[in-house]
Amino acid sequence: MDLDGIIALKRELWTLPEGPSAPPVQRHRPLRPGRFTAAVNGREVGIVAEAGTVALALAYEFGGAAAVSVPADELVLGGGPELVRRVAGAVDVPVLFADVVVDVRQVDMAYAAGADAVLVLVRALDHAELADILAVAEGLGLDCLVSTVDEEDVERALDAGASLIGLTHDSLWLRALVPAGVPVVMESEVQHRGDVERAAGMGFTGCVLGPLSLLGRDPAAAVRRLTGVPTRAAV
Repeated sequence: MDLDGIIALKRELWTLPEGPSAPPVQRHRPLRPGRFTAAVNGREVGIVAEAGTVALALAYEFGGAAAVSVPADELVLGGGPELVRRVAGAVDVPVLFADVVVDVRQVDMAYAAGADAVLVLVRALDHAELADILAVAEGLGLDCLVSTVDEEDVERALDAGASLIGLTHDSLWLRALVPAGVPVVMESEVQHRGDVERAAGMGFTGCVLGPLSLLGRDPAAAVRRLTGVPTRAAV
């Protein structure tokens, strides 16, 4: 299913009548606002590794990942809020709640699951929805990685107050449109350390790696090979 199909499905699911109220969930992981952003805006390019299991999340942390991204939708993307909760309880690095967010209730879900940040796709939302979701996340103390694919997306993200921008592999040229002071993360299938070095040279401060980037028998070593690349500010 392509992204447009996923967005349509998520919108359909989140407009269904609500079921009985679930018992309140207490967040067990302490929240430190800004922690995810700091992890991808330091003196070295922050590596964010996608983890579909607790074991992988722990391996990536051991390998030096600055944060882990956890799929939070059991129907399409795999994973789910319960996986986010278990990963957040196992690792010390920041956790990104990776879902196609179309409703502010998903932000509440991310908070309850123990996430530090939420992935927000601009193209999945109209301007009012985007502003509402960013405001709700800020009110809860969650960071938002606002993912963009074209010039209009970047403009809408910045207009809505996004403070952390993500660019996909085919829109890296948009880096020049993001003002100084707003960290930008590359979302790409990074394969080699040279890819991270090129990202740093373009002004990116972090890389979110898909699962294909970390294939192999030693996931910790795969991450370790990509770490330690200084950002432009540190050069």
